[in-house]
Amino acid sequence: MRLHTDRQLFKDAINFASRPTTDGGLGISPLFIEKDYWVSRSLKLMAEHDKDGRAVFKGGTSLSKAYGIGARFSEDIDVAISDVWTLSGNQLKNLIRKTAHDMTEGLDEIPIPGKTSKGSHYYKAYYHYPQIMESLAATSINPGQILVEINSFANPYPSEQRVIQSFLTTFLQQSGNEQLIEEYDMRPFVIHVLDKRRTLTEKLVSLIRCSLADEHHSQLSAKIRHFYDLYYLYHDKEIRQYLDSSDFLNDFHNLFTHDRQQFSKPEGWQRRNLDESPLFSALENVWSKLEPVYMKELPELAYNKIPDSTQILESIHAILMYIINNKIQE
Repeated sequence: MRLHTDRQLFKDAINFASRPTTDGGLGISPLFIEKDYWVSRSLKLMAEHDKDGRAVFKGGTSLSKAYGIGARFSEDIDVAISDVWTLSGNQLKNLIRKTAHDMTEGLDEIPIPGKTSKGSHYYKAYYHYPQIMESLAATSINPGQILVEINSFANPYPSEQRVIQSFLTTFLQQSGNEQLIEEYDMRPFVIHVLDKRRTLTEKLVSLIRCSLADEHHSQLSAKIRHFYDLYYLYHDKEIRQYLDSSDFLNDFHNLFTHDRQQFSKPEGWQRRNLDESPLFSALENVWSKLEPVYMKELPELAYNKIPDSTQILESIHAILMYIINNKIQE
């Protein structure tokens, strides 16, 4: 992807793409379109260099970009390394660092003490891209910055190959500018993505784990985007079929057990039983305290109208009922 090498053309394309849909644009903020370009570029570089198919794109952004589920941004590019048991410690460390290096070609790192982490199993670093669209105020998407997170703790299975593309590619297609797509290497590309069913289970287990913590309100507040993602996942036809199957019950149980053994944080959750979660016993009360966080954070991240608070509550309750009704045991 090289459209950014022609700064004026790049800026013009973003401005045209950000116009309302009635004027031939995408109706998406120029800041979102610009950041999506750089996120997509990093993912494309990762896919091109990942010859063994070990790097798996996951998280909330993967839902919207690979599956069209939801319409929100995340600050980070979340990647998991698969089949880590086949690698030595040194091989794994080198693979994680190589993946990060490939994804951030041409970008400058922003060292942030206390946040940057470059261990042998986990990589977290912030990078600066040359922002050309002005931001008049601070926003949750942090214009000019992307966060790359690569971990080897999760088992990203199942995953599948999906075709993704940038917002600008979509706009160029719709506006008949195929020649620019070819000239500036803006073509859609194939990438390994965590299966949306696994994403559902991971986000659900994460929320339940946080709800069992000593300070569950702050923990759940930090995961407020999961509630948004779960709403859209619940309204996906294939996900609904998955929830009705025994596969969901088995996957949930296995992942919950895995996390119980693997993660000691947040504090307090390991010593509590599943049925002690306030998400089961007092969901409405929990959500009433989380609602202000949701209403503040999600509008800044979403590029379409967000579901109202009641819709979120109803969807989360419906998902939890699959667990309650089937009495999944720890």
